[in-house]
Amino acid sequence: MSELRYNVLFKEWVIIATERAKRPEDFKTPVPSSSKDTSDKCPFCPGHEGKTPPESFAFREPGTAPNTAGWRVRVIPNQFPALTLQGSEERKTDGEFYISMDGFGKHDVIIESPDHLAALWTMGQDQVEAVFLAYRESYQAMAADPRFEAIILFKNYGPNAGTSLMHPHSQIVALPIIPMVLRQKILVAHEYFEEHGHCLYCNLIKKEAALKERIIFENENYFAFTPYASHSPFEIFILPKEHSSDFGKISEQNCRELARVMQTVLKKLKVSLNGPDYNFNLFSAPTHSAESNYYHWHFKITPQVTKSAGFEMGSGIFINTVIPEEAARYLREAAV
Repeated sequence: MSELRYNVLFKEWVIIATERAKRPEDFKTPVPSSSKDTSDKCPFCPGHEGKTPPESFAFREPGTAPNTAGWRVRVIPNQFPALTLQGSEERKTDGEFYISMDGFGKHDVIIESPDHLAALWTMGQDQVEAVFLAYRESYQAMAADPRFEAIILFKNYGPNAGTSLMHPHSQIVALPIIPMVLRQKILVAHEYFEEHGHCLYCNLIKKEAALKERIIFENENYFAFTPYASHSPFEIFILPKEHSSDFGKISEQNCRELARVMQTVLKKLKVSLNGPDYNFNLFSAPTHSAESNYYHWHFKITPQVTKSAGFEMGSGIFINTVIPEEAARYLREAAV
């Protein structure tokens, strides 16, 4: 019969639909995501730098000038940003119920490779490390602005994950507020620390490492696993083993290692599921928080192999048709 599992990270329930369960291999993507836009029209391709806003940061070949070809990774303002630096972070009120702000913030794009058809699971190791070092550089630059409260780093891969331009890229957004998802994560972690005196995530890593049922990959410094109460099939968390709440404090060496871990996990998805569309998100502490002993930054990867429907929308309870232990085993055994 189906099972209700309690997600301690969100204080919510998830349905593991064992009676509707499918085998992990049933979620293989029939046709891998492919690019319909061509490199001769793509604004992110080398030689088209004039079609984008001027770069704010780039890893370049020696001797090449900004906003010309010769870059390895390029960071630019989003041409169609969700938020801009125009306006103010001040809140406006009109009575008890009507509170607003200008659409203030910063929205950048990290162009991950000059190769229009590249992907994180196919790039060379040095290139993936350069991408993550650009994440670090961009995150630190945004976090240094006292007007921003939170930094949201994310990647959409493929049409089913919400991407509109297939050239490999990620996005990073600085917000003048703390979004509800991050606020809830911090609240739950703080309550756990007050009750137990230890970090919720650190204790979870120790428990999952001992059980070994849901581990996908681990090395000396990082741990990747499918959560016990996963929202969706093949959901994956990647966490540093050493406690840290602020991604902005990551060292260059650890950032390079994180890149290699992320690529390994994505390669397992590629081999096991034929390269599904996916999203990943970074969840780091708010920028004004001191390094805390209760919160723990992490990445969440969500392969887009199912869709939410009316029950999820009406109840807020996710239905997962792949048992997390089976998903972990299937990905763990994928040879990469």
